[in-house]
Amino acid sequence: MKPMVEVKNLHKHYQLGETLVKANNGIDLEIEKGEFIAIFGPSGCGKSTLMHLIGLLDSPTKGEVIFKGRETAKLSDDEKTIIRNKNIGFVFQFFFLSPNLNALENVKLPMIFSEKEEAERDKRAKELLKLVGLEDRMT
Repeated sequence: MKPMVEVKNLHKHYQLGETLVKANNGIDLEIEKGEFIAIFGPSGCGKSTLMHLIGLLDSPTKGEVIFKGRETAKLSDDEKTIIRNKNIGFVFQFFFLSPNLNALENVKLPMIFSEKEEAERDKRAKELLKLVGLEDRMT
């Protein structure tokens, strides 16, 4: 069986002023379905860059990210968005909640791109808030 995620010879380089930054340089990694991994290291070592590449938020300079056997470089932005919405979860170092929305609305926001009806999105968001003990913060 193929890994859920394969990273092959992954490179991400970018220009910062006069300096070429090699954020990721030749990374190989396989992640099996249901496997939990931790990526850790000092500030600036390329952890977030790697997560953005695996999460299909950015494209590598060189190398491949293969998700469920599909080369992601060949996918359209819409296809990548669908994969992120249905298969990939993120916990960012700094959360990006809209201060103009309540907790329920913030949880429902990513579901806008799903095929679920409004009532189903509302029900699921309430379940998730209850699951993490925040049902009293829905409004």
